[in-house]
Amino acid sequence: MEQQTQFEDGAYSCAVLSSPVEIQKLRPFVRRSKTRHDILLDPQFYLSSVSKGWEPRVVAVYDQSELAGVLYAKEKIVLGCRLGVIYADLSWGGVSFGDFRHQENTFRIAIEKLLSSPGTRGIRLRLLRGSPELAAIRKLIASRDMDVHFSRIKDHASLALPDSYEQLLKSFGSTTRHNFRYYRRRFEAAGHSYLENLSSDELRSAAMYLKPRCTIPSRRGSIERLLDMVATADQVLAVGLRHRNGEWLSIIGGVYRPGAGVLLLQLSNDINFPRDSLSIVLRGYLIEALIRRGASLFTIWGGTAPPLSRYVKYIPTLGIHLDLPGFRWRLARRFVTTAGPFLPRRLGPDAQWIAPFRRRLSGRKNSKDEHQE
Repeated sequence: MEQQTQFEDGAYSCAVLSSPVEIQKLRPFVRRSKTRHDILLDPQFYLSSVSKGWEPRVVAVYDQSELAGVLYAKEKIVLGCRLGVIYADLSWGGVSFGDFRHQENTFRIAIEKLLSSPGTRGIRLRLLRGSPELAAIRKLIASRDMDVHFSRIKDHASLALPDSYEQLLKSFGSTTRHNFRYYRRRFEAAGHSYLENLSSDELRSAAMYLKPRCTIPSRRGSIERLLDMVATADQVLAVGLRHRNGEWLSIIGGVYRPGAGVLLLQLSNDINFPRDSLSIVLRGYLIEALIRRGASLFTIWGGTAPPLSRYVKYIPTLGIHLDLPGFRWRLARRFVTTAGPFLPRRLGPDAQWIAPFRRRLSGRKNSKDEHQE
C-alpha cells in the first residue's frame, strides 16, 4: 500500500513512496532536471536495481509545490518481515533540483523523514566525500542522539580515458600493455569477431549461455537484475565476442552516462577458453569504442581485478551507519558484531545490514552479489 505521509519543515514537505507506479511518476521531473541524461539517477533504473529481499522507499521532497529533490532508498526484508534498516547509495551523486543549499537541505529532510517513519531502526548510507549530503549528515549527527559508525568503502572504480586508445596503452605498464595487444592480435588471427550494439535480447540470451561457462559462479537472479538495469537505458551499452563458429565467448552489459560508460556485467567462457584472456580482449575493444565516442571515463560497477585494478581510481565513498538509540536494537547489534564471524555463510549477508563485522577467512572469494546491493 502506498505511503504518503507528509510533514512540514519550513517551506519543505516530503512523501515516502513505496509503490513502483508512484515512483515512476517522478521520471518526467527527474529527466527535466540537470541530471536528465544520467540513467543512474533515473527512477526506472532504480526500480530495476531493487532485488529480492528489498522494498522500495523513495522520498520525494517538495519546496512549496515544486519538487526539490529525490532520495532513492530501499528497506531490507528478511523472511518476509521488515528489518527496519533502510539503505541508500549516493556514490553516483544525489538527485536534487536547485542550488547547493537545496541539495543539503533536501537530503537532510529526506533522512529525517525516514528516521521518523514507523518501524525504522537504522539507515545505511554510501556518500561521496566532500558532498553536500555528507555535510547534511554531519549536521544531523550533531543535532540528535544516534549511534553512528563510519567506514571507508572501496566499490565502484573508474579509469580516466585519454584522447586515443594508443595513449591509454602507453600509460600502462609494459606487461599490461603487452597483454592487451597480444591477446587481441591472437583473437583476431583466430578468425573470431567483436560485436558492438547488441540488442537487449541478444545480451540476455548470450548471458544465459555464458553463465554456466564462467569459472567464477554467479547467481541467476543477480545476472537477471543487472540485465534489467541495462535494459532501462535509452541506449544500451552491450558488446560481445563471438567464436568463428558463432559461439558466444564473452559479453559486457552496461549503460552510458554523461561522458562515461559504465560496465555493470561481464561474463566470459573461461572454462573452455582459459588461456585466451577474453576479459582483457573485450575490455580493450570496449574502451577503444568509448574513446572514439568522446567518453572521458570508464566506470566498473563493483570494482575490478588485475590488470586494470592497478590503473583505476575508486570513487571516494564513505559508508555510514545511523542507528536510533534503543536497548533492544543496541543489544541486537552487539550480538551480531560478536557472533557474526561464526554465523552460517547464508546468514552473513543479512546480518551485515544489522551491524558490521569481519567474516572469517575462507578459501573462496565472496561473490559480488553477496556483499553488493
